[in-house]
This record gives sequence, structure tokens and C-alpha cells, in this order.
Amino acid sequence: MQNQERGILDIIEVYIDMLINSIALLMAYLFGIMIFSKAVVDIRGTSTLFSIITGLFVSSFIYHIMNMYRPSRYRTSLHAITNAVKANAVCYGIAGTIAAMATTGNTRDFWFVWIFIAAIISTAFLTFKAHLIKSILAAFRKKQYNLRKIIVVGDNSTSAAEYVKQVTENNSQYGAMVLGYVGNKITEDIGVEKLGSFSGLAEILDKYKPTDVVFAIDAYDKRHLIRLVNMCDDRCIKVYFLPVIYGFFKNPRQIEQVGSIPLINAHSTPLDNRANAALKRAVDIVGAAFLILLTSPLMLFAAIGVRLSSPGPVLFKQMRVGKLGKKFTMLKFRSMRVEGNSTKEWTTDTDTRKTRFGNFIRKTSIDELPQLFNVLLGSMSLVGPRPEIPNFVEHFKEIIPLYMVKHYVKPGMTGLAQVKGLRGDTSVEDRIHEDIAYIENWSFLLDVMILLKTPFKAVNKNERYVAKEMQGEELSDE
Repeated sequence: MQNQERGILDIIEVYIDMLINSIALLMAYLFGIMIFSKAVVDIRGTSTLFSIITGLFVSSFIYHIMNMYRPSRYRTSLHAITNAVKANAVCYGIAGTIAAMATTGNTRDFWFVWIFIAAIISTAFLTFKAHLIKSILAAFRKKQYNLRKIIVVGDNSTSAAEYVKQVTENNSQYGAMVLGYVGNKITEDIGVEKLGSFSGLAEILDKYKPTDVVFAIDAYDKRHLIRLVNMCDDRCIKVYFLPVIYGFFKNPRQIEQVGSIPLINAHSTPLDNRANAALKRAVDIVGAAFLILLTSPLMLFAAIGVRLSSPGPVLFKQMRVGKLGKKFTMLKFRSMRVEGNSTKEWTTDTDTRKTRFGNFIRKTSIDELPQLFNVLLGSMSLVGPRPEIPNFVEHFKEIIPLYMVKHYVKPGMTGLAQVKGLRGDTSVEDRIHEDIAYIENWSFLLDVMILLKTPFKAVNKNERYVAKEMQGEELSDE
């Protein structure tokens, strides 16, 4: 019954989206007339009407293949919004390309303006629609309508407890209610009551009549598991499995296929996608080149200041660990005096080796501007986890879980941890947590957000670093 209702709702949503795009095109056409002071393209013309109608049906097909009409119970509003932006970028991008090839002169300009404005209006309306649908469904689910009734089956208490917690905390969004769990060995509290053991599953299903059964099983005899699943199938109850390694499994993109066998990639990232990686690299090249030009007077000032503050080279070169554990030479303006003795110690803001000018450029992060050349050459990115010194990497990877995951992407001049204030004398564990969150949730907009926040976080008022001097070489964790 619910599948039939879902199918009807999908059809209605398709027609609503076609109406939204029709309204967007009409509004954009009127804006085009205002901009050009006349209707360069006749909207009543046969060829124009044919193009519009064809475009509406093509857009519906593209929306479908880009999963805009998949069941969204467990998807956030942000996911729906992102899908709408991506789908419209494809739809209106194709329309713009065809217009560029099929028209010339003033007519082509009008089509470009028309399509561009329509894309913005359509995306805004689709975003509003997605948010409105989510809000309406959440209101219904708060009143116990349209709920999925779930029973958890299995003896993996960790994954079962985490699943129950997620469903309970997001009840209004998911519209799901966990009735209880069935298992033989779970003794601790997982947030819901125990309904019975595996042997009584059939009676429990008949009594509680759940819509879904979620299996949370580490290892179980295949014949018995099939028997339990068949009990659910016989009653037309949907069956789901929680991955045993659920802690590593956080995103649908982690599923790969080897023939008919699903394979879970424990650390799949958005930047594994070549298009995403190419976009990030393009932004790095353009951004680094622009910032080098913009900050060149400041870098000249810093170079002169370093030269006058103490004898020695202007640039400090230091080995750091980059993507996939490969080492590279990172550039900074030298902020310390070159001394001949060799020491290894923790130091603070008052380190006597720092010059007065060096202290200034460290506090303001001016000393890091030469890293723009590292970005331009490809060893670093504008945004990413901060690179670390090799001996620190060897130390931290032994004591901090998942520490080396940060090396799946290029290190950055700034990052999510830095704009959240996690630099200098702060927890390395907290930094790694933010670094991994950045890697797993990368997006172009996230990079933009971090870059915009960075200037306001550039002053390092709580600096601590480890220094080791070997023939004038200094080491620091920032």
C-alpha cells in the first residue's frame, strides 16, 4: 500500500516540477524582455514552444536519473537541495549549450539570459518545495502518521544501540519508531525493550506487525539467517541489514560492485571523484595565482623584514608529509634565529629564538604566505588538513586512531580544524576529528566557507610548537 502511495506521490511530484520549470521559464522570459527592452525571441513561435515542451520532458528524465524522486525518508533537506542544484546545472547547462550552437547574435544573448535566470528561479522553487515537503511530513510524523514500525533483530549490541539512537533522535525526520529488539545474547540496555529471542521471531512479527526488520548481526549460521529473513518475507516485511563495520560505513558512495558482490570502501571520499578533484585543483591553481599577485607587496615586506631581523635565509624550508604519505618541502618565511646548537624541546610564545619580527609574522600567519607556491606546484591545496612533520606523523599514528586518514587528500594552507580554532596549543585528537569530517564531507561550498572564514582566524594567539634545531633547522607543528 505504501509503495502504491509512493508511486502516486512521485507522479504528482514530477508534474509539480514541470509546473515549477514552466513558471520559472515564463518569469525569466519577462525578465529578459525588461533587460533587452523587447522580446527578442517570440515565446509563441512554434519552434520556441517545441523547445520549451521538449525541455520540460527532458528535465523530468534528468531529474529521475539523478535520483530526485527516490524515497527521501532517511535523506536530509540539504541532500534534496544539493540534488536540485546538481540536476538543474545539468538541465540548464544542456539548454545553454544547445542555444549557443543553434542561435547567433542578439538572439543567442537573449537565450543565455533567459536560461540563466530560469535556472536560478527554478532552483529556488525546487529548494523551497523540498523544504516544504520535509516540513509537512515532519508535522504528520509528529502526530504518529506515516510511521515505519521497526524491530531490530540480532546480537550486535553496539550497532543496534547506535541505530536505535539515530532513529529515536531523528524521529520527526525519519518517521520511524523502533518497537523493540529480538536477540539471544544482548544483555545491556540498547534503548528499547527486548521482545524475545530468535526462536520466537515468527510470533513476535505476528503480534507487533512491524513494517521493517533491521538485522544487526556479526556472525550467524547462514541457514538460520535465511530462515529468519524468510519469516519476514512471508509477511511482506521489508528487511534491512546493518553493516558489521558500520563505524566505517557512512555514505552510499562507499558501496562498489564486483560483479554481483557489493564491496564496501571504508574510506571513500568525494574527492575520489575525478570531476571533484579536477574542480578543486582548478580552484587551487586560479586561487593561488590570484593570491600570489594580491599578497606580493606583503610578501616583499615580509622578506625585507626577515632579512633585516637576523642573519640567514629569507625562506625556511621544512620537510612535511603530504598526500598518501609522500614527503614534500614546505615553504615559510623564517621567523627564528639560525643557531648552531641542537636541541629538542617544547616551546611557547616566549621562545627566545624567535625574532621580534618573526613573532609578528607568526602571530598574523604572514609567515605562511610562501605556501601559495606549494599550492601552485601541486604539493598542497588551499584547503585541507594541515601537513605535519615526519617524526610527528610516526608518533601520532601510533597513539591516535585514524590519524593517517588525513593523508588521503592533499594538505592545505587552511582547513576546517583551523577555522574552528584548533591550531597551536589544542587537542591533536580534535584536529583529526575535524580533518576526517572535512575529508568525508568535502564539497566546493565547504571549501568556499573555510576560505571566507580563514582571514578572521589568521591571528594565532595561542601558539605552541615543538622545535628541533639541527644546523639552523627549526621544526614546528603549525
